[in-house]
Amino acid sequence: MKLSPLVFGFLSVSSMLIFSPSATNSASGQCVQVDQSVQVSISGSGPAKRRNNIELRSEGPCTGSYGVTTGTQVHVGPGQAVQERNVRQTLRGDRKNPAGSGRTIQIQVNPQIDVRNPADKYRNLIDR
Repeated sequence: MKLSPLVFGFLSVSSMLIFSPSATNSASGQCVQVDQSVQVSISGSGPAKRRNNIELRSEGPCTGSYGVTTGTQVHVGPGQAVQERNVRQTLRGDRKNPAGSGRTIQIQVNPQIDVRNPADKYRNLIDR
């Protein structure tokens, strides 16, 4: 017996529906915490004094959640910049979600950029 292309197509689609994720228990991703910031100083007075205090915590089983913090600090001008940033981020899972592994992926991207501007030493002469 030879199958027509229409019957063959119907059987192919039917088999895909049987094995689709909606027919089985779906998997969820882990939790992710991201902290992204940039601290920039454009000055003739040397590199900025910086503190970037970051605390990322995850408590309990955690699946499918995320937390993101961002920040930008820019200093332009004479004098040495003082840039301070404090971040506290906590993800809390619960016992109602037993699929969570408790592991959380944590990503930090925090470049600190100093650009020397030699013209700053002449700024006081112009301001007079």
